[in-house]
Amino acid sequence: MNRRQFGWLPGLTSTDADGVHTLTFPGLELRTARLSAPGLEAQMERVALARDRYLRDLPVQRIVRLLDRVASRWLDPASPYRLEAECLLPSVTGYAEPAIRKGLTSYLAMLREENLLRLLDAELPQPAALDGFVSRGRGGGQTRAFGPRLTTHVWSGNVPGLSIQSLICTFLVKSAALGKVASNEPVFATLFAESVAEVDERLAECLAVTYWPGGDETLESVAFNRADAVIAYGSERAIDAVRAHVSPTTTFVPYGHKLSFGVIAREALASDCAAEVADRAAYDVAKYDQQGCLSPHLFYVEDRGDTSPREFAELLGTSLERYAGVVPRGRISLEEGASIASLRSQQEMRQVAGEDVMLLSGDGWTVVADADPTFEASCLNRTIRVKPVSDMLHDVPRLATPVRRYLQTCGVAADPERRRQLAEHLGQLGLDRVCPLGRMGDVAPTWHHDGRFNLLSLLRWTDLEPEVSAGQWQFAHPHLGVYGKEVAE
Repeated sequence: MNRRQFGWLPGLTSTDADGVHTLTFPGLELRTARLSAPGLEAQMERVALARDRYLRDLPVQRIVRLLDRVASRWLDPASPYRLEAECLLPSVTGYAEPAIRKGLTSYLAMLREENLLRLLDAELPQPAALDGFVSRGRGGGQTRAFGPRLTTHVWSGNVPGLSIQSLICTFLVKSAALGKVASNEPVFATLFAESVAEVDERLAECLAVTYWPGGDETLESVAFNRADAVIAYGSERAIDAVRAHVSPTTTFVPYGHKLSFGVIAREALASDCAAEVADRAAYDVAKYDQQGCLSPHLFYVEDRGDTSPREFAELLGTSLERYAGVVPRGRISLEEGASIASLRSQQEMRQVAGEDVMLLSGDGWTVVADADPTFEASCLNRTIRVKPVSDMLHDVPRLATPVRRYLQTCGVAADPERRRQLAEHLGQLGLDRVCPLGRMGDVAPTWHHDGRFNLLSLLRWTDLEPEVSAGQWQFAHPHLGVYGKEVAE
């Protein structure tokens, strides 16, 4: 049994903890301090004070360069952090090592200097506003952006590396961070904090990573009420539980349950390119076994193309079988296995009953070609439905309307103009991202997560207004100036 400590608690004292949390995985035991409520409060104040002494006044360009140095260590295949992550995460998450390796590379690339600068430029016309007052141009006067003193993060464990995005955003806005890891993925944030400490110990002192079982109201009251901002990932139930503890005066950024899907237009189904389109669709399905909000639950395929929806389903099955040989599906629970078996059984019964449905399956994947176009959520773990539509611009928005509040990403294979038109329709419904098929799980650094800004959502602004002439002031306040005197006479 391999044993390791997890968490990152700068300045931890013996009085901060009242025990130990132990998490067990196949061949691995992870342990961390069990913070008491006063201990958690003390830890939060330590990282906030470290931020006041260092991060608050650190130029944002310097922060970018430091994060780039952290990324360069992780992107080095020989990095000890990278090697340990690739060793531990398969045991912790159940994902195959190739899936971990490729997924981490995609996430960590967001930390490169050019990508962080793109994020800053996309959201802040003048990133220097994070360092001091800048001109408002024609608006008059100056303005300055301030991030939270301390941000509490609640991370889910469905996708390794998920913590990167919210952490880099809080560092860029010069906020200290308290991160609560999930019981099913406590490793990555720990290793990331250790790598930050190697690059800059003082920056790492502005970050704490800990764990407590969800629903501990005493600790959660401290974690959420003592923070200036709270970022939470999870199910609707988990988000509601966090929201109940967050003060109305605290910035709250929730990332809850979302649904994504794909659309393949008939022009993308030409006989010479349909197989390649199916490969891209299979990649989106296979990446992290559909566990992320960006993963497709189903594909809508236009009919009357060179390749029919059923034929596309067969190509998709072939591609998923090929992926299974390179990146096998991860470990699944008994409940997940039962859900897949139940789905397959239902489709077989429908086939016997003469319904227009086709079931394809292999070792670790399932494809259902179903003539019923109703939007249906998948049971995940490489289980995907393929459904026909006659006109994607008319049919898809109508079919997606019942789940509009949950829509996030749509991967599309279509000509540019029809893709733009579909994006217009889906944007009206509330979907926040349309991307090329094969890129659903690989977001741009500048994407608007759940339709929001990443940095601006955390910032508040202070305006420094210019002096006005005496005449303007007197006109605005006649009872105190010469005009008031004349009126009185």
